[in-house]
Amino acid sequence: MKQTDNPKLRHEVILFFITTILLTWLLWFPAFLIQNHGIPMRLSYDFFITVGTFVPSVAGFFFTYIFGGKAEVYSLFKSLLNVHISVKWLLFVFLVLPVVSAVSCLLFYLSGGALPQMQFSPWFIPIAFVYILIFMGPLGEEAGWRGFALKKMLGNLSPMKAAVLLGMIWSFWHLPLFFIKGTTQNALTSFGSIPVILGYFLYTVMISVLITLLYIMSNGSVFGSMLLHAVGNLSLGVVPLIFSKNGAVIVLLTLCITVTAIIYKYKKIMFHKT
Repeated sequence: MKQTDNPKLRHEVILFFITTILLTWLLWFPAFLIQNHGIPMRLSYDFFITVGTFVPSVAGFFFTYIFGGKAEVYSLFKSLLNVHISVKWLLFVFLVLPVVSAVSCLLFYLSGGALPQMQFSPWFIPIAFVYILIFMGPLGEEAGWRGFALKKMLGNLSPMKAAVLLGMIWSFWHLPLFFIKGTTQNALTSFGSIPVILGYFLYTVMISVLITLLYIMSNGSVFGSMLLHAVGNLSLGVVPLIFSKNGAVIVLLTLCITVTAIIYKYKKIMFHKT
């Protein structure tokens, strides 16, 4: 079936994006006041940041119900529990980004850089993974970004266009974090706000491409998207090269080269119009 522009789908996605961004930023504003201006509040900075990260999934379920009813909500919930991912794509989930991180570490070392210490003991990595999965983005975001928005965007756009556009909006959603003291994004601005934001923008688009491909190849598994999102966050944290300017550049370049190769390999899927 040839792809056609469906204004209804476009309007639904735009409404989701606007609502998600505004509500998240509203929740993150108290964190800004606490961290940057020392204004005391009964709830902690971490509370507001964490609750804000759950807005995309909550909004995804809300708009799924509004526009699709109970049947679509059930379908979205099933996609969160869809563990039927082939071995090939599970390897994709658990190997691509860790390999990018490992290669980046090697290149950084060969260029004369001093590798930072591992942030977790090897035995603690599974615990950190589960914590990240639940509390640091994947569970709170993926039902919205992929389960609602990407699913609808694929009705109007090729996977590549949908991945890039969604990645741009996903990156923009993170913008306040660069100005809230104590966040990873804010720590990176010591290298300069504009280059860091642009680098993060590119990084997020690359991750969006990988998740989009996985979403398609796993028959719309939001669970798979959550796993890949968590692996990406964990890979950056185990050996945090990104807190070195040269390390961050190497990680970004390695990721871009890797994703470009993957796009080329799956170009018929990523650029198809059905």
